[in-house]
Amino acid sequence: MGDDGEGTGKKKKGFFRKLLKFTAILATIGAVVTFWKRKQGSDLDDVEWQELPPPAGG
Repeated sequence: MGDDGEGTGKKKKGFFRKLLKFTAILATIGAVVTFWKRKQGSDLDDVEWQELPPPAGG
C-alpha cells in the first residue's frame, strides 16, 4: 500500500517538475527577448506612437 502512494507521488512530482522547468525556460526566454527589444530601442517607437498630441488651446 505504501508503494502505490509513492509511485503516484513520484509521477505527480515528475509532472510538476517538468512543468516548472518548462515555465522557467519560457520566463527566461521572455526576459531575454524583452531585454533585447529595449536594447534595440524598438519599445521607444511604440511609446512615441501612443502619445497624445498637445492640446490645441496651449
